[in-house]
Amino acid sequence: MSKAIARRSPRKSSSKLTATAHDDKRQEIIERCADLFDGGSYHRSTMQMLANEVGLGKPTLYHYFRSKTEILYAIHQQHIGVLIDGLNREQARGATPDGMLVHACRHILDEIARHPGYVRAFFEHYAELDEPMRTEIRRRRREYFTKVCGILASGVAIGAFRKCDIELTAYGFLGMCSWAYQWYPGMPDRRSTQELAESLCKTFLQGLNEPRGPRA
Repeated sequence: MSKAIARRSPRKSSSKLTATAHDDKRQEIIERCADLFDGGSYHRSTMQMLANEVGLGKPTLYHYFRSKTEILYAIHQQHIGVLIDGLNREQARGATPDGMLVHACRHILDEIARHPGYVRAFFEHYAELDEPMRTEIRRRRREYFTKVCGILASGVAIGAFRKCDIELTAYGFLGMCSWAYQWYPGMPDRRSTQELAESLCKTFLQGLNEPRGPRA
């Protein structure tokens, strides 16, 4: 009986290695295509062009993705998933509301620094997704937005933030962080994501007005 088990083990191991290799190749395709899309080539790209980019035959590429829209959808899912998971981790660690905002900003900047193509695709090619895909990404975006609103609301509740329009403030905060994909990709060597997140959030939280002392 033990010999029979020993004979089956290599097949299980081989199957696991094959699945890992498939996942690794799929991830490579996503990353290479994101870089290509970052150059503004999404609309011009064909599956043959994408296959050439990743060094595969077109039929082999179809084994991993049935269309370039599926690749775009995978990019969207990975990007928003990283942001949501990041907030969940910080919340589990008990970060303060202002600390959570800094972490949220840094997570976005980290994605811009490491995967600029993901971020550009997320903001500029959402409309190219098929409707069921857009519906799911819209749900995930709303999930993330709701978490940011929750951070702001909790800060107001404990007196860390002044009373404000929560949704409007969340839109303003995310707009400040997300627009960095237009200008930050060339800066990571000069300013780290943590340093920049702290600087942006300091301005956001404290405002631009110079504090005034009591009038004489």
